[in-house]
Amino acid sequence: MSEVCTTMNMEREKGFTLVELLITIVVVSILLATAVPSIMQMVKNNRVTTQANKLVIAIQLARNEAVKRGSRSTICAANTTLDNCSGSTDWSSGWIVFSNQGNDLTADTGTDACLETEDCLMRASDGVSNSVLTGSDSAIHFLPTGLTDNGPVTFTLKTDDCEYEQERSIIVTLQGHTTISRQACTP
Repeated sequence: MSEVCTTMNMEREKGFTLVELLITIVVVSILLATAVPSIMQMVKNNRVTTQANKLVIAIQLARNEAVKRGSRSTICAANTTLDNCSGSTDWSSGWIVFSNQGNDLTADTGTDACLETEDCLMRASDGVSNSVLTGSDSAIHFLPTGLTDNGPVTFTLKTDDCEYEQERSIIVTLQGHTTISRQACTP
């Protein structure tokens, strides 16, 4: 009889039962299934916003340099080596900003010393990744007043697998001002 009493007085073991563990796994799975797509959308939205801001910064640099130097400056879709304009309205591969003494689409940088008598390449930027960037023109020319002589220019930036509002419209007005707006993805 003493053996029966000792087994009844045994303390309960600490830990999780199999049922408790399975319920926890199911709850965590449901939470992850709903959270991961939202996080992926947030990452894509942040990526396209960063890419749009990168272009706007380069546009503002071109405008500011035109005013500062008192001469034309240009931002244009770059060729594959990022040293001259491509002449294309596809800006996905990158863009360059240069002072444009010759009023053309050629960055005649000469000595690379940024002399007042030659073009000066101020910035070469890699394009966008996992996105497409197109413009209504292959270049934007800023006058010494900060105005453009070929505006307004509209850019469309969208992710490769665009969903919801992951497309951006970037507009450069004749006055050189830029606006970015979100819009629904277009085919």
